[in-house]
This record gives sequence, structure tokens and C-alpha cells, in this order.
Amino acid sequence: MSHVLKVDQIHAYYGAAHILHGLSLEIKAGERVALIGRNGVGKTTLVNSLFGFAHVRSGSMEVCGEVLRKPKAYQAPNLGMALVPQGRCIIANLTVEENLILGSAVRRRGPWHLEKIYELFPILKERAHTSGTALSGGQQQMLAIGRALMANPELIILDEPTEGLAPVIVDQLADIFNAVADQGSALLLIEQNLSLVSRVCQRYYAGAKGQVVEKGRVDPSDIESLREHVVV
Repeated sequence: MSHVLKVDQIHAYYGAAHILHGLSLEIKAGERVALIGRNGVGKTTLVNSLFGFAHVRSGSMEVCGEVLRKPKAYQAPNLGMALVPQGRCIIANLTVEENLILGSAVRRRGPWHLEKIYELFPILKERAHTSGTALSGGQQQMLAIGRALMANPELIILDEPTEGLAPVIVDQLADIFNAVADQGSALLLIEQNLSLVSRVCQRYYAGAKGQVVEKGRVDPSDIESLREHVVV
């Protein structure tokens, strides 16, 4: 099974601030992997490193077989990696449909297109010509996921997707993530909600102080054993 993401001993910085201290992880095609950890341990910095927003001074990053030497924001999507960012980042002056179409700009071929997104999220079709920011929080998260799927990625990174959402919406997202994975995309779920992790992911990495401190298989019957990594 080939890797869609391989990160090896990266040290990442914002200016002089050293955030990631030799972090390593890997995801194979079709895998569903969680990265858990408390706020401030460097989870989002990993994302920013892959997309060129943090400076990686040493180590290596590989996406779908291509080495990212000096990553730019457009490079990873072209290689097959899509991001559902923390906070969703819906474009305010675009409609729901226009936000979705924006995700297809990389023009990768695959199973996802506008009508299939509308099948997965019927509410988005109902509100296709509404401003994206006029949706509820849960609907905006669906829009952000749909926009990422429009890129037909090999890997989708979901950065804190349940933040600020009601439990009933989180339950819906678990079903959605599993449906997406069933279509063949690998998932990297950056999350503190262990219930969601147990329902979606096969493996986990736990981060602390910019490093991976533990990794293993996700055991839904013993998910509470991971709580020390997410509770302050």
C-alpha cells in the first residue's frame, strides 16, 4: 500500500519560534488516521508546514510520492491533498455553489462532482444560491467538506472539524467521514473529540510539545485510555 503522506522528523518554525521538534507520521492510501493532542502542541502547525505557511528547516515531507521541498499553498492540492481548515474559511462574498466550484480549481479527475456533493449534502443543494456564510455552523462545515471533495483528493485533512458544533451534528459528521472514506480517500482527522475518533479512525498519533509521543491502533472499546492526551 503506497503512502499518501509521509512526514519524517520535521522541525518547523514561525519566525524564531520553534514549534515542531522532529515530528513524524505516515498515512497509507485509504487509511483513516487521527492526530490528537491538546491545544498548542503543534497539530495545526503540521498542516501549515504542508501548505507552506510554516517554515520547515529540516526533515522531509512527501505527498502522494512527491517530495515537498519548499511547499507552496497550491502545491499539495495539485498533488492530491485537500484541507478542511479549522474555522471552515467559507468565502463570504460567494454563494454555496460558488464556494463548492472553487474547490475544483485544481481540475483533478475523480468521483466527486457538484451533483454528487449535493447527493451527500442535500441541504447544500437547497441553499445553493445563498451566501456561504449565511449557513448554520454545521452547514458551513458540510460546505467546507464538499469544497475539499471537489478537488478529488487522495488525502483529506480535517482540522478540528467538530469545533463549536452540537453533538447531533458531530454524529452526522462521523457518518459523512466514513462515507467519504468508503469512496477511497484517506483521512487525517486532527481532533480532540475522542468519540468521533473512535467512530472514524483506524490508527492514531498523539502529539505533545511538537512531537509524536504515542501511536497505535484505535480501539473503540478502550478509547478513554487516550483522554490524557487531550485533557488539560
